[in-house]
Amino acid sequence: MFNPTALYIVMAAFAATVVVTWALRHFSSLLEIGYDKDEGVQKFHTQTTSRLGGLGLLVGLCLGIGLSVHQLPEVASIGGWLLIACIPVFAGGLIEDLTHRVSPGLRLTLATCSALFVLYVLKIGVSRTDIAWIDYLLQYPVFYYATTLLVVSGFINATNIIDGFHGLASGTIAIMIFAMGILAATVQDWTMVNLCALTLAVTLGFFVWNWPFGKIFLGDAGAYLLGFWTVQLGLLIVHRNTNISPMAPVLIGLYPLVETLFSMYRRKFIRSHPMGHPDSLHLHTLVYRRLILNPATDTTDIKRNSANSKVAPSLWTLTLINGFAAVVFSKETVDLVLFGILSATFYLYLYKSLVRFNFSISIFRPRREVDL
Repeated sequence: MFNPTALYIVMAAFAATVVVTWALRHFSSLLEIGYDKDEGVQKFHTQTTSRLGGLGLLVGLCLGIGLSVHQLPEVASIGGWLLIACIPVFAGGLIEDLTHRVSPGLRLTLATCSALFVLYVLKIGVSRTDIAWIDYLLQYPVFYYATTLLVVSGFINATNIIDGFHGLASGTIAIMIFAMGILAATVQDWTMVNLCALTLAVTLGFFVWNWPFGKIFLGDAGAYLLGFWTVQLGLLIVHRNTNISPMAPVLIGLYPLVETLFSMYRRKFIRSHPMGHPDSLHLHTLVYRRLILNPATDTTDIKRNSANSKVAPSLWTLTLINGFAAVVFSKETVDLVLFGILSATFYLYLYKSLVRFNFSISIFRPRREVDL
Protein backbone atom coordinates (compact mmCIF):
# COMPACT_ATOMS: atom_id res chain seq x y z
CA MET A 1 0.00 0.00 0.00
CA PHE A 2 0.94 3.67 -0.20
CA ASN A 3 3.57 4.40 2.44
CA PRO A 4 2.90 7.69 4.31
CA THR A 5 6.66 8.19 4.53
CA ALA A 6 6.61 8.67 0.75
CA LEU A 7 4.85 12.00 1.28
CA TYR A 8 7.78 13.36 3.28
CA ILE A 9 10.25 12.09 0.70
CA VAL A 10 8.26 13.73 -2.09
CA MET A 11 8.08 17.03 -0.18
CA ALA A 12 11.83 16.96 0.49
CA ALA A 13 12.59 16.29 -3.19
CA PHE A 14 10.29 19.14 -4.23
CA ALA A 15 11.89 21.56 -1.77
CA ALA A 16 15.41 20.56 -2.81
CA THR A 17 14.62 21.10 -6.49
CA VAL A 18 13.10 24.52 -5.79
CA VAL A 19 16.12 25.66 -3.78
CA VAL A 20 18.78 24.20 -6.08
CA THR A 21 17.07 25.60 -9.19
CA TRP A 22 16.95 29.03 -7.55
CA ALA A 23 20.65 28.75 -6.73
CA LEU A 24 21.50 27.69 -10.28
CA ARG A 25 19.90 30.86 -11.63
CA HIS A 26 22.30 32.96 -9.60
CA PHE A 27 25.24 30.60 -10.18
CA SER A 28 24.86 31.05 -13.93
CA SER A 29 24.65 34.80 -13.55
CA LEU A 30 27.69 34.99 -11.28
CA LEU A 31 29.97 32.82 -13.42
CA GLU A 32 28.34 33.68 -16.77
CA ILE A 33 28.04 30.05 -17.86
CA GLY A 34 25.20 27.86 -19.03
CA TYR A 35 23.24 30.65 -20.66
CA ASP A 36 20.80 30.15 -23.50
CA LYS A 37 21.62 32.05 -26.66
CA ASP A 38 18.97 34.67 -27.45
CA GLU A 39 19.22 34.33 -31.21
CA GLY A 40 18.04 31.66 -33.65
CA VAL A 41 14.83 30.57 -35.33
CA GLN A 42 13.60 28.77 -32.22
CA LYS A 43 14.35 31.52 -29.68
CA PHE A 44 11.37 33.49 -28.38
CA HIS A 45 12.54 34.65 -24.96
CA THR A 46 13.52 38.25 -24.39
CA GLN A 47 16.60 37.94 -22.21
CA THR A 48 19.60 35.72 -21.67
CA THR A 49 18.55 32.88 -19.37
CA SER A 50 20.25 29.97 -17.60
CA ARG A 51 19.91 26.54 -19.23
CA LEU A 52 21.01 24.63 -16.13
CA GLY A 53 17.58 23.64 -14.83
CA GLY A 54 18.38 19.99 -15.51
CA LEU A 55 20.87 20.01 -12.63
CA GLY A 56 18.10 20.98 -10.21
CA LEU A 57 15.98 18.09 -11.45
CA LEU A 58 18.87 15.66 -11.03
CA VAL A 59 19.57 16.80 -7.46
CA GLY A 60 15.90 16.40 -6.55
CA LEU A 61 15.74 12.89 -7.99
CA CYS A 62 18.98 11.86 -6.26
CA LEU A 63 17.76 13.15 -2.90
CA GLY A 64 14.36 11.49 -3.24
CA ILE A 65 15.84 8.15 -4.24
CA GLY A 66 18.47 8.35 -1.52
CA LEU A 67 15.83 8.99 1.14
CA SER A 68 13.84 6.00 -0.16
CA VAL A 69 16.55 3.42 0.50
CA HIS A 70 15.24 2.22 3.85
CA GLN A 71 11.52 3.01 3.67
CA LEU A 72 10.87 2.33 -0.03
CA PRO A 73 13.62 -0.07 -1.13
CA GLU A 74 12.02 -1.05 -4.45
CA VAL A 75 11.58 2.61 -5.39
CA ALA A 76 15.22 3.22 -4.49
CA SER A 77 16.38 0.20 -6.49
CA ILE A 78 14.51 1.07 -9.68
CA GLY A 79 15.25 4.77 -9.33
CA GLY A 80 18.92 4.12 -8.66
CA TRP A 81 19.31 2.08 -11.82
CA LEU A 82 17.50 4.74 -13.83
CA LEU A 83 19.84 7.39 -12.42
CA ILE A 84 22.84 5.37 -13.56
CA ALA A 85 21.25 4.76 -16.95
CA CYS A 86 20.56 8.45 -17.57
CA ILE A 87 24.20 9.47 -17.11
CA PRO A 88 25.18 9.32 -20.83
CA VAL A 89 22.23 11.27 -22.20
CA PHE A 90 22.22 13.75 -19.32
CA ALA A 91 25.96 14.37 -19.63
CA GLY A 92 25.67 14.99 -23.37
CA GLY A 93 22.87 17.47 -22.80
CA LEU A 94 24.72 19.25 -19.99
CA ILE A 95 27.89 19.65 -22.06
CA GLU A 96 25.74 21.10 -24.85
CA ASP A 97 24.14 23.51 -22.40
CA LEU A 98 27.57 24.69 -21.28
CA THR A 99 29.37 24.77 -24.64
CA HIS A 100 26.76 24.62 -27.44
CA ARG A 101 29.17 22.34 -29.27
CA VAL A 102 27.73 18.82 -28.99
CA SER A 103 26.36 17.58 -32.29
CA PRO A 104 22.79 16.22 -32.53
CA GLY A 105 24.24 12.92 -33.76
CA LEU A 106 26.37 12.49 -30.65
CA ARG A 107 23.47 13.36 -28.37
CA LEU A 108 21.30 10.78 -30.14
CA THR A 109 24.06 8.20 -29.68
CA LEU A 110 24.24 8.96 -25.96
CA ALA A 111 20.45 8.63 -25.68
CA THR A 112 20.73 5.22 -27.32
CA CYS A 113 23.41 4.22 -24.79
CA SER A 114 21.08 5.14 -21.92
CA ALA A 115 18.30 3.10 -23.49
CA LEU A 116 20.60 0.13 -23.99
CA PHE A 117 21.63 0.18 -20.35
CA VAL A 118 18.04 -0.17 -19.17
CA LEU A 119 17.36 -2.79 -21.81
CA TYR A 120 20.21 -5.04 -20.71
CA VAL A 121 20.29 -4.39 -16.95
CA LEU A 122 16.59 -4.08 -16.08
CA LYS A 123 15.33 -6.07 -19.09
CA ILE A 124 12.76 -3.33 -19.74
CA GLY A 125 11.79 -2.68 -23.34
CA VAL A 126 8.91 -2.64 -25.78
CA SER A 127 7.98 -6.31 -25.44
CA ARG A 128 4.28 -6.03 -26.28
CA THR A 129 1.76 -3.65 -27.81
CA ASP A 130 -1.39 -5.82 -27.71
CA ILE A 131 -1.51 -5.41 -31.49
CA ALA A 132 -1.11 -8.92 -32.91
CA TRP A 133 1.13 -8.34 -35.93
CA ILE A 134 3.48 -5.99 -34.04
CA ASP A 135 3.72 -8.41 -31.10
CA TYR A 136 4.58 -11.18 -33.55
CA LEU A 137 7.51 -9.14 -34.85
CA LEU A 138 8.60 -8.26 -31.31
CA GLN A 139 9.34 -11.94 -30.72
CA TYR A 140 12.44 -11.47 -32.88
CA PRO A 141 15.33 -9.90 -30.92
CA VAL A 142 16.40 -7.56 -33.70
CA PHE A 143 12.95 -6.04 -33.98
CA TYR A 144 12.56 -5.92 -30.18
CA TYR A 145 15.86 -4.09 -29.65
CA ALA A 146 15.34 -1.72 -32.59
CA THR A 147 11.80 -0.82 -31.50
CA THR A 148 12.85 -0.19 -27.90
CA LEU A 149 15.77 2.02 -28.87
CA LEU A 150 13.61 3.93 -31.35
CA VAL A 151 10.83 4.52 -28.81
CA VAL A 152 13.15 5.62 -25.99
CA SER A 153 15.46 7.79 -28.12
CA GLY A 154 12.51 9.19 -30.03
CA PHE A 155 10.66 10.28 -26.91
CA ILE A 156 13.80 11.84 -25.43
CA ASN A 157 14.21 13.90 -28.59
CA ALA A 158 10.48 14.69 -28.68
CA THR A 159 10.63 16.18 -25.19
CA ASN A 160 13.47 18.44 -26.28
CA ILE A 161 11.50 19.54 -29.36
CA ILE A 162 8.53 20.82 -27.35
CA ASP A 163 10.83 22.68 -24.97
CA GLY A 164 10.29 25.99 -26.76
CA PHE A 165 8.18 28.19 -24.47
CA HIS A 166 7.90 28.82 -20.74
CA GLY A 167 6.40 25.79 -19.01
CA LEU A 168 5.50 23.88 -22.16
CA ALA A 169 7.82 20.88 -21.76
CA SER A 170 7.84 20.74 -17.95
CA GLY A 171 4.08 21.28 -17.68
CA THR A 172 3.38 18.66 -20.34
CA ILE A 173 5.65 16.14 -18.62
CA ALA A 174 4.01 16.87 -15.25
CA ILE A 175 0.60 16.05 -16.73
CA MET A 176 1.97 12.84 -18.26
CA ILE A 177 3.55 11.72 -14.98
CA PHE A 178 0.34 12.48 -13.08
CA ALA A 179 -1.69 10.41 -15.56
CA MET A 180 0.75 7.50 -15.29
CA GLY A 181 0.58 7.71 -11.52
CA ILE A 182 -3.20 7.38 -11.74
CA LEU A 183 -2.75 4.39 -14.06
CA ALA A 184 -0.48 2.73 -11.52
CA ALA A 185 -2.90 3.50 -8.69
CA THR A 186 -5.79 1.82 -10.52
CA VAL A 187 -3.88 -1.48 -10.39
CA GLN A 188 -2.45 -0.78 -6.91
CA ASP A 189 1.17 -0.74 -8.09
CA TRP A 190 2.35 1.45 -5.22
CA THR A 191 6.00 1.31 -6.21
CA MET A 192 5.17 2.98 -9.52
CA VAL A 193 2.78 5.39 -7.77
CA ASN A 194 5.63 6.48 -5.49
CA LEU A 195 8.08 6.78 -8.39
CA CYS A 196 5.58 8.89 -10.33
CA ALA A 197 4.90 11.05 -7.27
CA LEU A 198 8.63 11.65 -6.78
CA THR A 199 9.12 12.52 -10.46
CA LEU A 200 6.10 14.82 -10.42
CA ALA A 201 7.36 16.63 -7.32
CA VAL A 202 10.78 17.22 -8.84
CA THR A 203 9.26 18.41 -12.11
CA LEU A 204 7.00 20.86 -10.28
CA GLY A 205 9.98 22.05 -8.24
CA PHE A 206 11.55 23.19 -11.49
CA PHE A 207 8.23 24.33 -12.96
CA VAL A 208 7.67 27.06 -10.35
CA TRP A 209 10.74 28.89 -11.69
CA ASN A 210 10.08 28.13 -15.36
CA TRP A 211 6.45 29.25 -15.65
CA PRO A 212 5.14 31.82 -16.16
CA PHE A 213 8.21 34.06 -16.05
CA GLY A 214 10.88 31.78 -17.58
CA LYS A 215 13.50 32.46 -14.90
CA ILE A 216 15.43 29.31 -15.87
CA PHE A 217 15.20 26.76 -18.68
CA LEU A 218 15.41 22.97 -18.76
CA GLY A 219 18.23 23.06 -21.26
CA ASP A 220 19.06 19.94 -23.22
CA ALA A 221 20.12 18.11 -20.05
CA GLY A 222 16.80 18.75 -18.33
CA ALA A 223 14.69 17.93 -21.37
CA TYR A 224 16.62 14.72 -22.00
CA LEU A 225 16.42 13.72 -18.34
CA LEU A 226 12.65 14.24 -18.16
CA GLY A 227 12.11 12.56 -21.52
CA PHE A 228 14.20 9.54 -20.55
CA TRP A 229 12.63 9.24 -17.09
CA THR A 230 9.06 9.57 -18.41
CA VAL A 231 9.38 6.99 -21.17
CA GLN A 232 11.00 4.52 -18.77
CA LEU A 233 8.16 4.96 -16.27
CA GLY A 234 5.71 4.20 -19.06
CA LEU A 235 7.59 1.04 -20.04
CA LEU A 236 7.86 -0.06 -16.40
CA ILE A 237 4.13 0.32 -15.74
CA VAL A 238 3.29 -1.86 -18.75
CA HIS A 239 6.02 -4.37 -17.90
CA ARG A 240 4.85 -4.76 -14.30
CA ASN A 241 1.10 -4.73 -15.00
CA THR A 242 0.00 -6.90 -17.90
CA ASN A 243 -3.63 -5.86 -17.50
CA ILE A 244 -2.77 -2.32 -18.58
CA SER A 245 -2.66 -1.88 -22.34
CA PRO A 246 0.72 -0.73 -23.69
CA MET A 247 -1.21 1.83 -25.73
CA ALA A 248 -2.19 3.71 -22.55
CA PRO A 249 1.30 5.24 -21.96
CA VAL A 250 1.61 5.78 -25.72
CA LEU A 251 -1.58 7.84 -25.72
CA ILE A 252 -0.40 9.82 -22.69
CA GLY A 253 2.83 10.74 -24.49
CA LEU A 254 1.29 11.20 -27.94
CA TYR A 255 1.52 14.97 -28.34
CA PRO A 256 5.34 15.29 -28.43
CA LEU A 257 5.60 12.11 -30.52
CA VAL A 258 3.20 13.46 -33.16
CA GLU A 259 5.01 16.80 -33.07
CA THR A 260 8.32 15.06 -33.76
CA LEU A 261 7.09 12.75 -36.52
CA PHE A 262 5.22 15.53 -38.29
CA SER A 263 8.22 17.86 -38.00
CA MET A 264 10.42 15.24 -39.66
CA TYR A 265 7.88 14.78 -42.46
CA ARG A 266 7.41 18.53 -42.90
CA ARG A 267 11.11 19.24 -43.13
CA LYS A 268 11.94 16.38 -45.47
CA PHE A 269 9.00 16.25 -47.84
CA ILE A 270 7.40 19.70 -47.69
CA ARG A 271 10.35 22.03 -47.22
CA SER A 272 13.09 19.76 -48.64
CA HIS A 273 15.32 20.31 -45.61
CA PRO A 274 17.25 17.75 -43.57
CA MET A 275 15.01 16.14 -40.92
CA GLY A 276 17.17 17.53 -38.12
CA HIS A 277 17.23 21.06 -39.54
CA PRO A 278 15.80 23.50 -36.94
CA ASP A 279 12.89 25.70 -37.96
CA SER A 280 10.21 27.90 -36.42
CA LEU A 281 7.20 25.95 -37.69
CA HIS A 282 6.33 23.76 -34.71
CA LEU A 283 2.74 23.83 -33.49
CA HIS A 284 3.71 25.76 -30.36
CA THR A 285 5.42 28.38 -32.54
CA LEU A 286 2.33 28.77 -34.71
CA VAL A 287 0.12 29.14 -31.63
CA TYR A 288 2.44 31.90 -30.41
CA ARG A 289 2.71 33.80 -33.67
CA ARG A 290 -0.82 33.28 -35.00
CA LEU A 291 -3.00 33.32 -31.89
CA ILE A 292 -1.20 34.96 -28.99
CA LEU A 293 1.44 37.47 -30.07
CA ASN A 294 0.11 40.81 -31.26
CA PRO A 295 2.98 42.54 -33.10
CA ALA A 296 1.15 45.86 -32.87
CA THR A 297 1.03 45.95 -29.07
CA ASP A 298 3.41 43.25 -27.77
CA THR A 299 6.48 45.37 -28.34
CA THR A 300 8.10 45.52 -24.91
CA ASP A 301 10.05 42.70 -23.30
CA ILE A 302 7.46 42.41 -20.52
CA LYS A 303 4.57 42.02 -22.96
CA ARG A 304 6.46 39.58 -25.16
CA ASN A 305 7.39 37.52 -22.11
CA SER A 306 3.74 37.51 -21.07
CA ALA A 307 2.73 36.30 -24.54
CA ASN A 308 5.40 33.58 -24.30
CA SER A 309 3.89 32.25 -21.05
CA LYS A 310 0.41 31.95 -22.60
CA VAL A 311 1.46 29.32 -25.16
CA ALA A 312 1.89 26.42 -22.74
CA PRO A 313 -1.62 26.39 -21.18
CA SER A 314 -3.27 26.18 -24.59
CA LEU A 315 -1.20 23.09 -25.47
CA TRP A 316 -1.34 21.40 -22.08
CA THR A 317 -4.96 20.68 -23.01
CA LEU A 318 -3.85 18.16 -25.63
CA THR A 319 -2.02 16.07 -23.05
CA LEU A 320 -4.75 16.49 -20.43
CA ILE A 321 -7.37 15.05 -22.79
CA ASN A 322 -5.09 12.22 -23.90
CA GLY A 323 -4.18 11.42 -20.29
CA PHE A 324 -7.83 11.33 -19.24
CA ALA A 325 -8.71 8.99 -22.11
CA ALA A 326 -5.71 6.76 -21.32
CA VAL A 327 -6.89 6.30 -17.73
CA VAL A 328 -10.53 5.69 -18.70
CA PHE A 329 -9.67 3.15 -21.43
CA SER A 330 -6.49 1.81 -19.83
CA LYS A 331 -7.34 -1.84 -20.59
CA GLU A 332 -8.97 -1.35 -24.01
CA THR A 333 -6.31 -1.33 -26.71
CA VAL A 334 -8.72 -0.77 -29.59
CA ASP A 335 -10.31 2.25 -27.90
CA LEU A 336 -6.89 3.68 -27.06
CA VAL A 337 -5.69 3.31 -30.64
CA LEU A 338 -8.85 4.91 -32.02
CA PHE A 339 -8.57 7.81 -29.59
CA GLY A 340 -4.91 8.21 -30.53
CA ILE A 341 -5.84 8.43 -34.21
CA LEU A 342 -8.49 11.02 -33.35
CA SER A 343 -5.97 13.02 -31.31
CA ALA A 344 -3.36 12.95 -34.08
CA THR A 345 -5.99 13.98 -36.62
CA PHE A 346 -6.98 16.94 -34.46
CA TYR A 347 -3.31 17.95 -34.20
CA LEU A 348 -3.04 17.95 -37.99
CA TYR A 349 -6.31 19.88 -38.35
CA LEU A 350 -5.12 22.47 -35.85
CA TYR A 351 -1.75 22.78 -37.53
CA LYS A 352 -3.29 23.12 -41.00
CA SER A 353 -5.76 25.72 -39.77
CA LEU A 354 -3.02 27.82 -38.21
CA VAL A 355 -0.84 27.63 -41.32
CA ARG A 356 -3.75 28.65 -43.52
CA PHE A 357 -4.84 31.19 -40.95
CA ASN A 358 -8.46 30.08 -40.77
CA PHE A 359 -8.68 28.73 -37.22
CA SER A 360 -12.35 28.95 -36.39
CA ILE A 361 -12.58 28.95 -32.56
CA SER A 362 -13.59 32.52 -31.75
CA ILE A 363 -11.77 32.80 -28.40
CA PHE A 364 -8.52 32.21 -30.29
CA ARG A 365 -9.34 34.47 -33.23
CA PRO A 366 -6.09 35.55 -34.93
CA ARG A 367 -5.39 39.26 -34.98
CA ARG A 368 -3.56 39.46 -38.27
CA GLU A 369 -1.36 37.32 -40.44
CA VAL A 370 2.36 37.36 -39.78
CA ASP A 371 5.18 36.24 -41.99
CA LEU A 372 6.45 32.77 -41.11
